[in-house]
Amino acid sequence: MYQKNYTNYYGSANGKNFGGGASATKGNFGVGTKKAVKHFTDLEVYQKALEASVFVAKNLCKNVYNVETPFMASKTNENNAKTQDAMTCQDAINRVSTENENIISETKIYILKNMTALALSIPHQIAEAHSCRFGSSDQCLLILDKVMLSCNKMVVFLEQARDICETGVELSQFEEQTKKYFYIRQKVLNLQRVWRKYIEVAKMEGK
Repeated sequence: MYQKNYTNYYGSANGKNFGGGASATKGNFGVGTKKAVKHFTDLEVYQKALEASVFVAKNLCKNVYNVETPFMASKTNENNAKTQDAMTCQDAINRVSTENENIISETKIYILKNMTALALSIPHQIAEAHSCRFGSSDQCLLILDKVMLSCNKMVVFLEQARDICETGVELSQFEEQTKKYFYIRQKVLNLQRVWRKYIEVAKMEGK
């Protein structure tokens, strides 16, 4: 019977582990398994998600306030002072151009704000899943499903921010963060498989 402890992976009798790469450390289940997880902060997926969220907040979130809004007060007052009949053709072109620029700016702000909020939420979701892992409830597995979905959405947000928002962040850094979220998603899937095993065992013992 499995030991009553939740780890990232559990090992077999021959020292191999299930669901991920081997480690030289000796965990609760023998050589090749990771050390026991006492707190959610010990989970690798939490640590990686926290690192990624800090990067987004410190390097991308600050650009929300650097997005220029084309509607300046002086230009607004100038446009308001003109009647529709008095507007020249050039005035109309300038107004349409300004409105288009404003839509682009709002789009950039939308991407950066929502991406930051999502990145910050992922470590919280992992902590919540870890708190719900005991017992026979499947709630922790459902939360991990949300974590994997959030990782996929973060990849989309990163690519949109890279191509639309002109953040000044190097492309290599975007690529690194994209790979990190794919890595987190795979590790969460591995973790979910392990927790599902524990839940199944707990249900069998409860019968």
